[in-house]
Amino acid sequence: MMVTAALGALSLQQYDEAGSVAFLFSVSEYLEVRATTKARNALMSICDLRPDHANVIHPVTKEIVVVPAERVPIGALVSVRTGDKIVADGIITEGSSSLDESSLTGESMPIQKKKGDSVKGGTINIGRTQLVIRTATNVENSAVSRLIRLVEDAQSNRSPTEKLIDSFARSYTPSVMFVAGLMCTIPWLSGVENGRHWMLNGLIIVVIACPCSLTISTPVTYAAGLGASAHKGIIIKGGAKLEALGSVDKIVFDKTGTLTKGKFSVVHLEVIGTTKSRQEVLELLALVQERSSHPVATCLVRAAKHEGVTIPRHRTLSNHTILKGEGISADVDGEPVFIGNQRLFERLGSFNLLGLKHKNLARNWSATGSMVGFIGTMNGGIFGIFCVKDAIREEARSVVQGFQNACIDTMICTGDSDSVAQAVAREVGVPPAWVHSQLLPEDKLHFVGSLRRAQPQNYALCREKRYVLFCGDGVNDAPALAVSDIGCSMGEGAAMAMEMSDITLMDSNLTKLSFAVNMGQRVLRTVKENILISLVGKLAVIGLTFTGKMTLLLAIASDVGVMLFVTINGMKLLAAWEPTYPKTPIATALRFQDKTPSNNHMDCSSKTIELALISDSEVV
Repeated sequence: MMVTAALGALSLQQYDEAGSVAFLFSVSEYLEVRATTKARNALMSICDLRPDHANVIHPVTKEIVVVPAERVPIGALVSVRTGDKIVADGIITEGSSSLDESSLTGESMPIQKKKGDSVKGGTINIGRTQLVIRTATNVENSAVSRLIRLVEDAQSNRSPTEKLIDSFARSYTPSVMFVAGLMCTIPWLSGVENGRHWMLNGLIIVVIACPCSLTISTPVTYAAGLGASAHKGIIIKGGAKLEALGSVDKIVFDKTGTLTKGKFSVVHLEVIGTTKSRQEVLELLALVQERSSHPVATCLVRAAKHEGVTIPRHRTLSNHTILKGEGISADVDGEPVFIGNQRLFERLGSFNLLGLKHKNLARNWSATGSMVGFIGTMNGGIFGIFCVKDAIREEARSVVQGFQNACIDTMICTGDSDSVAQAVAREVGVPPAWVHSQLLPEDKLHFVGSLRRAQPQNYALCREKRYVLFCGDGVNDAPALAVSDIGCSMGEGAAMAMEMSDITLMDSNLTKLSFAVNMGQRVLRTVKENILISLVGKLAVIGLTFTGKMTLLLAIASDVGVMLFVTINGMKLLAAWEPTYPKTPIATALRFQDKTPSNNHMDCSSKTIELALISDSEVV
């Protein structure tokens, strides 16, 4: 269209106008490319986090072998020197050092790690000590690879507003071009002067028909918002969900692992009756819970080991089954053993047989916000009762209050007992009426689904929308995450929850959820501003054209000016992310500059094939 306008100006012998059109359009194209590239690079820089190679310790010779990252097997021992990136998720087997996790979590403060701690792929050793890591995943399934896949999905997920603008541009541009064509041709029938006058006006309309400012106003804004969020450790799956965040008016929180840390400790354990000793109860708890991935199970196994109880390997365990919303059952030496909450043992008929003393004990423990569990058999009844407590996240109360101050309703949706849920609600500031407890996974799904409302389809950007956000971390939260308008998962939670969610908080910090909602509101406001400015600018030029007060030079200048304004207006969202760099020793800086393997390490070409022939079991 700009070429058409320039050629038209040449035909009218308006050489200065033609040159101005070509020059200003070239400048605008250059600036547009620069701006959009910067916005997209802020997002794509995440994809550079994965290391290219790893220093693997040979399981037989103990020599360090430099191999491609994608060929590092599970269970391999990897040397991570100062300045090196960790190739995959794993456990530290040797050394203590500081790690820079800002690439994954957005937090610039180094994290101190020691032997036995878990580490994530993509993080950097910035301390002064070498670490030896035993890999728990391969590169493709590491935290940084999951992050990269989420970023790639985010770029392909276009928002309804982008689709609306593109659809509008497809009909708007041909219509305006048709009108401009009539203005450039028909008036010549009434005379040369009249033809020249209307042809010049028609060329101005051709310039105005260019939808550049309109079509660039949304992608740049979304790319900037997604990039700023990603560098804060918040991965949002595309502009559609980023835009929806700006219209959230209800947030439903899971309790365990979301409002709480999901790190339990055993507070009390009492043996009921004389059929089992304390050691036998702990042995059964450790044997059955060892195969479960629930945080409470890990806590019980740890408590048994702390008391010097070992898992009885001589006993036969079979039919290990997770009972949704209730607990676990398994056959130990052929006898069914049940571990779970009050609901499970009420169903089995064992809870009603408990004495009043132990019923009151369970009630008192629950009133303090602790989780109460029981262990028993079908025939022998309940012979143990335990109490575990989870710590509330430090930021939970301030985040909940912030949402309430912003007129966003906050609710708790949990499978725990009502007394435990209400105790947590009091600590974080959620009203008692908005606490929903003792819910199975399917109950959570139906509850969250009932909160959703029909959204406007026509002229959706101009009409108020109200969305429900569900925030959870576990496998049992996956159905609710899927049915909600926006699902948010904690980065430390289950992989299934991360796959089903639309937003992932990589460091599981709830303040990042506040940042994401605020970013969504800013993006939605900026998109509306850009669209309004673009349309008003074009209408103003059209009005001045028909009043005879517009020239071709002013038309192209106004079009370029509006385009630059909406681009800068969208790019301002990147200011929400200010990169910070932790202080690193001189050795780190040298390692960043020199990416080649050290001379004292074996060359990749001579040893890669040798390592590839070693099976996973041999490496372990």
